[in-house]
Amino acid sequence: MKRENPSGSISMDIRPGQSARTTQNWLFTRTLNKLLPGFNHLQSYGARVLFTAVTVLICACTQAPSLQNHFGQTDSLIIHINSTLPYRHLDLFVYSDTLTHALELHIRCGDTRTIRMKSSSGGKIVAAIADLHGVFSESALPDRFETMENICMHYADENPDAPMQSGYCHAYTGKRTELDISPLLCPIVIKSIRMEGDAPLENPVLQLTDVNEKALILQNDGFHPVSVLKGPEGLGHPFMMLCELPYDIGSSPRETDVTLWCYPNEDEAGPGGPCTSLIVSGNCRAEKRQFRIPLGAISRGAKICMEIELKSSNYD
Repeated sequence: MKRENPSGSISMDIRPGQSARTTQNWLFTRTLNKLLPGFNHLQSYGARVLFTAVTVLICACTQAPSLQNHFGQTDSLIIHINSTLPYRHLDLFVYSDTLTHALELHIRCGDTRTIRMKSSSGGKIVAAIADLHGVFSESALPDRFETMENICMHYADENPDAPMQSGYCHAYTGKRTELDISPLLCPIVIKSIRMEGDAPLENPVLQLTDVNEKALILQNDGFHPVSVLKGPEGLGHPFMMLCELPYDIGSSPRETDVTLWCYPNEDEAGPGGPCTSLIVSGNCRAEKRQFRIPLGAISRGAKICMEIELKSSNYD
């Protein structure tokens, strides 16, 4: 829904229960969206692709060594992958839905969305990981579902052009099962920015800080960082946290179309540090100025859109 800011200068799309955030030195509108199926993803993720055709492949399967030749009665297991983003390859892990949750199958496919495979009859837990960097060796496969749940992905290893996506579901042989996967990376979109006053902010830099350093691959909620990254030093893709604007920030709103990226962080002040924040810095009247804008709780699959107004008389 549309709601006007009390000042009348900024409006925003707000979910029920949300509002504009204000302090003495900045005002910004925060639109928080979930990346649900059918969401038109960002251009920086690559070409906008609609997967309207379903490809059904019979993939080559590798049975866990302890289960080879011990399937007994077999049946078809059909998994359909739902994702808002394209992916290049997919790792699929099939675990028995029993007390031991033992690994039965591991396959690696291309970008197919529907996978049909032979499996022992009964209930299964199926985990999917898309565009995981590196390859699982047969000796290092997570042999229990609990092991898979404890695998972490590091923010520093991410690539926004091919973000890691993951998820899991409970399935049963003989039935088609939907499996939703989503990225851990969350886009922070700065749609526009301005600074009140008669002097512009020169050589402006936008940077994220207190970014969650790592997260469990299959985690869906409860993201409370143990450690955070203060800046982009050492990152393979520093543009995920940092952007230097090629123009000054003046009194007229400037459309930026800048996207930065972070991991989910649901803490306001957790053991690893405060919530993720955006820092806007630059020079005004030959003086260094810095504005810190806390982003609040960020859940997995969230996209935050911002319209920022800086107040030139107040800064960190």
